[in-house]
Amino acid sequence: MTQAASGQPGIDELREKIALSCQILAQHGLVKGSTGHVSTREPGTDNILIRGRPRGDRGLRFAEPSCVMRVDLEGTPVGDNGDVNRVSEIYLHTDLYKYRPDVNAVIHAHPPGVLLCTMNRVELRPIFSGYEPGAMRIALYNQAPVYDRSITLHTREETSPFLDLMAQHNMVMMRGHGIVVAGRTVEEATSRALTLESLARLNWLAHLGGGAPDISDEDKAEWLRRDRASSRGDREGGGWNGLVAMLEHGALRADSIGLGAQFG
Repeated sequence: MTQAASGQPGIDELREKIALSCQILAQHGLVKGSTGHVSTREPGTDNILIRGRPRGDRGLRFAEPSCVMRVDLEGTPVGDNGDVNRVSEIYLHTDLYKYRPDVNAVIHAHPPGVLLCTMNRVELRPIFSGYEPGAMRIALYNQAPVYDRSITLHTREETSPFLDLMAQHNMVMMRGHGIVVAGRTVEEATSRALTLESLARLNWLAHLGGGAPDISDEDKAEWLRRDRASSRGDREGGGWNGLVAMLEHGALRADSIGLGAQFG
């Protein structure tokens, strides 16, 4: 790995993080096959690095740094990207970076829990608490609204209305399609995507069981009080090392529809 003189991650490190994020998302069932993409800004430039479509693509579960290409903020390939082609939904990335200078990483994925909830209009509610505070924030603060269109956004004209909603949120669910998640780092965006899907899966499973009530108003109020008083704030991505370790050791395998897990 290289490290830039400014202290920013080097290009090789960023390429590796994008590839690892793709593998983690696939291992946890948020992406399938070759669909979905992860990107980050290239420090000190107006370019981004994004997982593209390599020749002989084996899918995101087997993404490698060589699958990552460089494009500018108009979506035009920059330099020699080998046999890696641009993804069709490139403007979800490039235009979001234009509108959101605070964003340094973007993920587009198609997690089954979110798909099932949005297709069936199952609201993501605060039905559990304690062990996953990020999920509670999403539910209580309505951090992941739904965009009603489900088409693949190929053009700037198609993408623009979606970005109007994304301008105010770090996570947006696309009804019957997937999610777009933004973060300050690849690690943070990956963590947010996993947390959002965890919340969706539990709400979907509760819905199948006849529905579950929200936690009590008293517990909501106490949770909000503690969250606002916490100095930890919204620091997501802290579990990155654990996610990489699971990836390396094969400790987690999503089932065939991505709604369960097998350990071993």
